[in-house]
Amino acid sequence: MGQNLRFLAAAMLTLTAIAGCAAQVPEEGVGESQDHLLAGRRLSEREAATLMRQAGFPSNVIGKMLCTIKYESNFYERASNKNRNGSSDYGLFQVNSSHYGDSGCPSNSTGLYDAARNTKCALAIYESQGSNAWYGYKKHKSECDRYPAPADAGSTPAPADPTDGTGEGGCFSGTLDEMVDTGTCVESKFDSLWYQCKDTQWIRGGDSGTGPTGACTSKHPL
Repeated sequence: MGQNLRFLAAAMLTLTAIAGCAAQVPEEGVGESQDHLLAGRRLSEREAATLMRQAGFPSNVIGKMLCTIKYESNFYERASNKNRNGSSDYGLFQVNSSHYGDSGCPSNSTGLYDAARNTKCALAIYESQGSNAWYGYKKHKSECDRYPAPADAGSTPAPADPTDGTGEGGCFSGTLDEMVDTGTCVESKFDSLWYQCKDTQWIRGGDSGTGPTGACTSKHPL
């Protein structure tokens, strides 16, 4: 009999918990990566790269941080995201609200929605924490470490001279960490393949003497 009473008491407690204690269960909260609001103007990669160079990002991390932006905000200047801990991320680099008023950072979300100010704030974060401060980079590190950096926005490179493979434009080489002239051939440190610069684009193929668009104006083996 005593065992039956104990069983009934336990059953009643279980039913009470199910019926009346749901409010005690903590709310799940807003998803950290699935609740992004993509808004505002969408910048091109060249525009974003220009902002980073103007802010002072090292040239050898421009491609890496462009890839980071792609996964953080998809290049939308007014992107936002609410996190489970109650904070929010804003703008191009999805700067967290915990950085309000930090050195180089605006004091509110309005300032972080400005792409140039957001980028300057991101530089301060990068200088203190590195690229691992961004989840988008850590999750896609392999891709981001090899991501190419375009030339600045607004530049109008002249087409290559078809007679000698040279021209005004040029390309940024992550292997050499500098701009090179059209016609230059570089053996990439990322995949050990040869590439030739044509205007502002890298064309894969060729060797140390000849590229897909003709003779190399200069060559840079590993």
